[in-house]
Amino acid sequence: MLLIIVCGALLVVGLALTAMWSGERLVEPPAPSALVTARTATTEPAKRMPRHLAGLKVYVWWATVFTVLGTVSGLVITGAGGRLIMRLLAETSPQATGSITEAFARVGDITLDGTVSYLIFGALPAAFASAAVYLLVAPWLPPGRLGGPTFGALLLVTVAPFVEPLRTSNFDFAIVGPGWLTLLLFAALAVLQGAFLAALAGRLSRSLPLLTRDRWLVPVSPLLAAVVLVPVGVVLAVGALVAFMFPRALPWILAARASRPGVLVGRILLAVAVIVSLPAFIGAVVTIGQR
Repeated sequence: MLLIIVCGALLVVGLALTAMWSGERLVEPPAPSALVTARTATTEPAKRMPRHLAGLKVYVWWATVFTVLGTVSGLVITGAGGRLIMRLLAETSPQATGSITEAFARVGDITLDGTVSYLIFGALPAAFASAAVYLLVAPWLPPGRLGGPTFGALLLVTVAPFVEPLRTSNFDFAIVGPGWLTLLLFAALAVLQGAFLAALAGRLSRSLPLLTRDRWLVPVSPLLAAVVLVPVGVVLAVGALVAFMFPRALPWILAARASRPGVLVGRILLAVAVIVSLPAFIGAVVTIGQR
């Protein structure tokens, strides 16, 4: 019962933050070339900021935003929200109590070990993946408050039927239900995940400073989460090496995706992804809804 209370409190926090910051918009830092130019204008040429260092500073900013988005949304939305959905579906399916799920969990049991396992292997990977995709496609989404929920709906249509949580090959749908409630809950969670990512990213982007010699604790401290989450830490470390060796690569990608042609191409790609995924999504909705 205590775990359910904690999950409920975390989800309420996530809902409150989403409502408070829903009007925030992602504000990207200046490109490394702009940092080099600004440094050169105020210092002697011999002391100008190296391009590699400027690129690394921008990378640290993006890595920190990504780490915070993945960790926080994984705890308060996909983690807490997903655990509450599991509990609710167990309550609506008393005949399934004691059954073993695809993840080798026992329906009706809410244990600390099971919750930690769900966080590590389910909630956090999904949250980090969605955070990475959001940061990539943010300029392609509708402006204002619709951007986040739209992203969540896109995830629901293009990802959920193939991976989770609407993968019809998952025999858990034959154990717990009803199907319409399962669809409703997971659809709401996906939309909330998108809205929360947009709200938190917008808020964080306006308050997170770039790394400097005098201001390094705030930009770097969230990356400590990547030390605990080893796979994320490895990815970020490799990314830092690439950003240092090829300082023009990340700024070029970011600028290209946010340019007018990039936004047009990106929105076309999103539309194509929806069209291609729509038959599978409709099939998943029909199949699960009939269970």
